[in-house]
Amino acid sequence: MPTKRLHQDVATRWNSTYHMVESLLEQKRSISAYGADHDLPVTLTANQWALLEKTITVLAPFEELTRQISSSTSSAAEVIPSVTVLKRLLARENEGDTGIKTMKTILLEAVQRRFKTIENEPLYAVATLLDLRFKDRYFKGADSIKHAKDALTREVEKMEALQSRTTPKGSRESARKPP
Repeated sequence: MPTKRLHQDVATRWNSTYHMVESLLEQKRSISAYGADHDLPVTLTANQWALLEKTITVLAPFEELTRQISSSTSSAAEVIPSVTVLKRLLARENEGDTGIKTMKTILLEAVQRRFKTIENEPLYAVATLLDLRFKDRYFKGADSIKHAKDALTREVEKMEALQSRTTPKGSRESARKPP
């Protein structure tokens, strides 16, 4: 087998936990064989390995979202839809280990707390509303959609006001009428 290193968790980078668990699962056979060969007192049980696999399943959307938002081609319009999809994935009920259910609940609460007002941020709201892929599909309700449309209206008014201040008076008429 090729030599590989296990990743270590770093408290300041959440995705390091994902990469650490992923590397453990990739090296499961090697770790188990090493433990057996060296007569280690404690190794992971089958249930613990299964729990790690479920943990990876829960953390995978966070890793994908981080990569997507961090890419050079991402835009502000993708923030609200991404957070909404993440919340939906975490809220989805599935049978299984109570530890995983607890983890999903805690992660969902953290996402809701940190992104509670994301739809009220004019930059993200307007960008999402104007993006043809998303429009108003990812807003929570009528109030959020109205807030986003109001933010868009304010931005258009600002642009019109700026244009009227910077355009010479004689050229305004010619700019409005097609030749």
